[in-house]
Amino acid sequence: MHKSYIRRFHANEIFHRIRIEPQISQKDIVTKTGFDKSTVSSIVNRFDELGLIKRSTNAAGTKPGRPAEGLSISPNKGVLVGIQVERATLSFAISGLDGQPVLTQQQSFDGQIDKLARLVAKGIEQIKAAVDNLGDILAVGVSLPGLVADDGTLVHAPALNWHEIPILQVLGDKVPYPLFVGNDVKAAAMAEHMFGDCVDEKDFIYLFSGSGVGGALFLKGELYGGAKGLAGELGHVKVVPQGRMCSCGSYGCLSAYLSRQALALEIQQLGFKDVVEFSDILKLAAEGDMQVLGVLDRAATILGAAVANYINIFNPPLVMLGGDLARGETYFRTSLESEARRLSHQSMFDQTRIAFSKMSASKGYLGGVALALDGVTGLDGAHVLP
Repeated sequence: MHKSYIRRFHANEIFHRIRIEPQISQKDIVTKTGFDKSTVSSIVNRFDELGLIKRSTNAAGTKPGRPAEGLSISPNKGVLVGIQVERATLSFAISGLDGQPVLTQQQSFDGQIDKLARLVAKGIEQIKAAVDNLGDILAVGVSLPGLVADDGTLVHAPALNWHEIPILQVLGDKVPYPLFVGNDVKAAAMAEHMFGDCVDEKDFIYLFSGSGVGGALFLKGELYGGAKGLAGELGHVKVVPQGRMCSCGSYGCLSAYLSRQALALEIQQLGFKDVVEFSDILKLAAEGDMQVLGVLDRAATILGAAVANYINIFNPPLVMLGGDLARGETYFRTSLESEARRLSHQSMFDQTRIAFSKMSASKGYLGGVALALDGVTGLDGAHVLP
């Protein structure tokens, strides 16, 4: 494993531990991360030099009668900007190093790639001006609805019909701050690990549904990218042989049955012509419409088959479901779990917890913030996730 990658991983995990446990001592960081003492000391010293942390002697020591030096995140060092690019909108969030947004803004977007960099740059300056007293921008993270290779190329974004865009360069030409880019679902998985229900999880499978279905593999405390950073396209596992055509160009993918558009189209064909958004579907389900409930139940069964594949391949302790899957937990959970149990190896299913993200259903914009925070704390790591 490359030395710089190892240092980035260590730095991210150490900063993560300081952020979630304010006033933690270096000794406790060593204990909780398993990293050696010299590695922790070196990285903590570097964080201190950069002004990212503050030291205090007010923390309770690990030895009786002797206070230890406590470490916490510097509250006034600067800000992070997270950006979520979607088919019709650009969402902006600004936060401190704790990753908690102090302001969010949104603007419409027509999906034209030649306008993206200008709109992103303008949006950054607008949200920064609204909270100008919080310090300089330390980093900008941009999460994108498509495959992002580790060289900064957006390989394919089906929702926007973008192909082979050198996205890091395109945005970097207009954004005068350290810039970090990545796939939106992988960024959401990172946010789940930093801020959500997976804070202490080292291994989990993440699946997210919205305009498409995406996934991420969080293994041994780090996102797994594969040969070129493209691994984890869990929405394109084949769940129906020779099934529906998917936006990726193939057939029978999970995304062709669970994406927002796929569900809406199926319900439109039942006579509900005004159904477009997932919120429209949830409204009909809450009203008890049996046809709509049937569509969701069949979708949940297909989802259960996909989850069974993930369980059988990876033996994960946790499968976390986000986005529309989390919003629709009431209608998905029972059939999903039943089918996953039926198709999984029993011993592996018994070792897996299936959970629905509380955070992603309401705070999808945190993926960009997570990218920016990961970039700042990675100590000159790659500018592309993972």
